[in-house]
Amino acid sequence: MLGFNCMKIYIAGKVSKESVFKTHHWRDDFCKKLEDLSGITIENLDPLKIQEDFTDPLAIFNKDCQLINQADCVVVYLSDDISVGGSQEIMIAKYLSKPVIGLAPYGGKFNGSTKIMLGKEIKNFKDPFVFATCDVVCGNIEEVGAALKNIGNIEPKTLSIIDEAIAND
Repeated sequence: MLGFNCMKIYIAGKVSKESVFKTHHWRDDFCKKLEDLSGITIENLDPLKIQEDFTDPLAIFNKDCQLINQADCVVVYLSDDISVGGSQEIMIAKYLSKPVIGLAPYGGKFNGSTKIMLGKEIKNFKDPFVFATCDVVCGNIEEVGAALKNIGNIEPKTLSIIDEAIAND
């Protein structure tokens, strides 16, 4: 797979303006920053700008699946307050064999924090569901920009990761 000069990207992450982003349309600034870092023109497949009916859960799911299918890449912003949709969008991307870049900020609950599990302290904790399903996990936006430049070298994981995990018994 070759690199891209222009790329369609689906950005998964928090939708609510009560999130860490404080706005519904944080994806615009995020994509602009990724363009600056990667040198790639980005078409933001933003579900909030395309969706017309936010009262019908099936319509929202359908539109998100359609957008992920159109995307060249899925970037998941794994903020500490991400909701269930982000994890589902990762698995939809795996079903569709799309590369997934996870942005799990260093020191956040998914990447590099200290976590207590069953009374034991785990330093530099890496969330197993993030690291097993994302093709690349980045700790900051600069690393996401670098990953986009190298997207042609990413072999997307597929749902076969589930079969492989079961076989590793």
